[in-house]
Amino acid sequence: MTGPAWTLSSEKRALDLLIATALSPVYVPTAAVGASLMFLADGRAPVFRQWRIGRDGVPFRLLHVRTMQDGRGMDASRGSDDPRATRPGKVLRKGTFDQFLEVYHVLRGHMAMANPRPLLQFDRQLMREVLPSSMYREWDWASTIGRPGMYSTFGNESIGLEPQSEAFLLRRSECDIEDAHCACLERDLRILGDTAKIGWSFVSRAS
Repeated sequence: MTGPAWTLSSEKRALDLLIATALSPVYVPTAAVGASLMFLADGRAPVFRQWRIGRDGVPFRLLHVRTMQDGRGMDASRGSDDPRATRPGKVLRKGTFDQFLEVYHVLRGHMAMANPRPLLQFDRQLMREVLPSSMYREWDWASTIGRPGMYSTFGNESIGLEPQSEAFLLRRSECDIEDAHCACLERDLRILGDTAKIGWSFVSRAS
């Protein structure tokens, strides 16, 4: 089973629930620690909700640990080195710990473990401005055909790219389109495995 057949299958949903349930005892406490660090740093609410575009283009409110001075901004993130991020926020971003609360959305059915990421409307507008019209239409389909993912191929590859550059946006479209057409059990597991390696390498360097 590959492509949209896998993305929309009950088997993928069952796998997502299994993995999310197994990770929750680690992810939720880790996110709570991150939120506590943010609160201690500036005394402001450490968790916020932000509208993202989900399955079939339907917006949903994403639960997230705040990493910037103000979590209400609707413009695109500039990665782990975003100058708007606080010192603890940059650490949370580098290890993707700020995303850990998204496991809640997997359990609720808003998200999957591995699929193209849910974007702000601002991000999608940037994609429309940069991509050729035919490529944008294919990317728009690929990025909304299923539940958006906590992790994705592009999320793992984007580390070495300048955020929001033309090369960054083009590579996002290529990865998301490939993820949609080639989706399968093995690809999901590879994405999750690659993400775990990146996270572990960050923890190892930090320690």
